[in-house]
Amino acid sequence: MSKTTHPKLNAADFSAIRRAMAAIPGDVSNDAVGASVAKLEEVFAPAAHAAALDLATPVVVGARGTGKSFWSSVLGQAKTRAAAALAYPRLGLDKLEVAFGFTGIVGGEDGVSVEALDSLVPRHAEAGDAKAFWWATILAAIGRATGQEPSRLKELVPVARDWEQREALLAGYERQFQQEGRTVLVIYDALDTVATNWPRRRVLTEALLEVAWAMRAYRCLRLKLFLRPDQIDDDALRFVELPKLRTGAVRLQWSGIDLYGLLYARLALTIHADARSAFEKLLRSMSLPLAGQEAILKGNWSLVHDASAQAQVMERLAGPFMGAGDFGHKKGKTYDWPITHLGDAFDEVTPRSFLGLMIAAATQGISPEDRALTPDGIRHGLRNASRTRVDQLHQEFPWIKAVLAPLAGLLLPVVEKEVFKAWKQARTVEMLREDARANNYLPPFAPEGGGERDLFEALKGIGVMLRRKDERLDMPDLFRVAAKLLKKGATAPLR
Repeated sequence: MSKTTHPKLNAADFSAIRRAMAAIPGDVSNDAVGASVAKLEEVFAPAAHAAALDLATPVVVGARGTGKSFWSSVLGQAKTRAAAALAYPRLGLDKLEVAFGFTGIVGGEDGVSVEALDSLVPRHAEAGDAKAFWWATILAAIGRATGQEPSRLKELVPVARDWEQREALLAGYERQFQQEGRTVLVIYDALDTVATNWPRRRVLTEALLEVAWAMRAYRCLRLKLFLRPDQIDDDALRFVELPKLRTGAVRLQWSGIDLYGLLYARLALTIHADARSAFEKLLRSMSLPLAGQEAILKGNWSLVHDASAQAQVMERLAGPFMGAGDFGHKKGKTYDWPITHLGDAFDEVTPRSFLGLMIAAATQGISPEDRALTPDGIRHGLRNASRTRVDQLHQEFPWIKAVLAPLAGLLLPVVEKEVFKAWKQARTVEMLREDARANNYLPPFAPEGGGERDLFEALKGIGVMLRRKDERLDMPDLFRVAAKLLKKGATAPLR
């Protein structure tokens, strides 16, 4: 009886895996429509995201980089929707017809842009104007999904404003779709772009939430809104059914197991034949199977759901610990370290940050002979991920760098008066007011606010800062490193 022999990896194998990891696209951002939609080979479906795609979930909440536009674009394309249906067979995604009600700054044939919104909703609009626009987008989307001659939004707004005419149309569509066994899903993405001032954003957001609630009257006409947490959690929203929508909302979150599953799926399906062969060789050496896209989508691969197997692979790729010698374990395990240091104040880690760390780690230093990554490379990856994350936040919150800059050099954790003092000395609040007005963006505080405490609450609300149990303020490493704050025993900040 022959013994099973396991292949032994050499330096060329680890180098091939390292190159494939470095070649993973660094910009994993997507748009709902257009040239940057999700590609079929990029579809990875964590089990926890099934609830977000369920038709019974009208509101999906997620911070930047968690996958709102990714899933919008997946649902909006027949091929990627079929892949999602394979991953989530109970949701009936393969039977949907999908159209978009709003797509932010990206418009085009299939989208509805903020330019259309601004042209049809007056600058100082009231709730009725806003609701008429959102109802019109539903009518237009249904028309596109059913192959009708497209109607101009401008022509549909008066129809939408007449509630009797609007409801008669929707009821007719509902009866038709029930008879034909069809379901139309209308998706709203990039909703953070609806306005650049607080009053308008609140009017538009509240009106859309009211419309979404009213659409519960229909079974074959469904809405799905992808929202940022700060948008739906705005305390100034007064819609009476808002607490129910908040309670029923699903938050897009990624566990450490999901993130490693995503990384290993990228390696297993890489287009680079030498890397795919080397990764398969590594798995066979550990008596672990390689998998194709279908098995990965269905969650039938151990490296998608088994933390123990994932950790074993990471140990082979990067070594067991972040330190060397007899006390190396005190620096933490290479499997745990990235997740621990990439979390925001809500302990959430995004795929962008995680893959960014791994990509940067695979490009740092000389390729070792017996592994693909090194602890120093992983620490370098954190610095890169931190810089990238703050840059990305700056696109979403143009005020973020001006708020963080005065804090450089502070030693964390720190009493709040030191933070507030730094902002006062830099005149941060006054300068932000002026800059937001001059550059037409949403400031971190509403018109009724505007103080150092409001700045902290804004940072706390987006997961950039937190208050510890002893009342001192702290900042996760993901932001601290790029913001150049100090912390004893932690990764040094960017220079």
